[in-house]
Amino acid sequence: MSLFINNNSGPIYTDCTVTIHNGQTIVEMPEQDVSQPEDITPVQEEQSEPIESIIFTKKAKKEGKESFILQALQKSIQDRRDKTRAFVEELHTWQKEGYIDAHYNARVMYDELDKLMPLSFGHEVFKKHYNNTRT
Repeated sequence: MSLFINNNSGPIYTDCTVTIHNGQTIVEMPEQDVSQPEDITPVQEEQSEPIESIIFTKKAKKEGKESFILQALQKSIQDRRDKTRAFVEELHTWQKEGYIDAHYNARVMYDELDKLMPLSFGHEVFKKHYNNTRT
């Protein structure tokens, strides 16, 4: 039996198995690794100067955890559909541990965090979660 392949029409497949049975063509693509490497971009590179923000407590500044806290906040929203809720829960955890000042309102907290890292949600949705889950 002869096989004629015309590369000028239709897709071009590479690294695949083509099976022709009774005139039906079946193309089997190799399994691809669907997991993507975790992309954690540092909020700010380690510097000799600490990150300056009014939201960090003396405890956070003394221990030099500002960068670590921002990375944890950023990581909390990765691969989550409810990004704002996850972010606020992580934020409240750091507040309970005494590293982030819990006395600032949602507007101040959002503005300060927005200066320090890119936020993928707006102030209104942040405010809703921040005020509703605040303890």
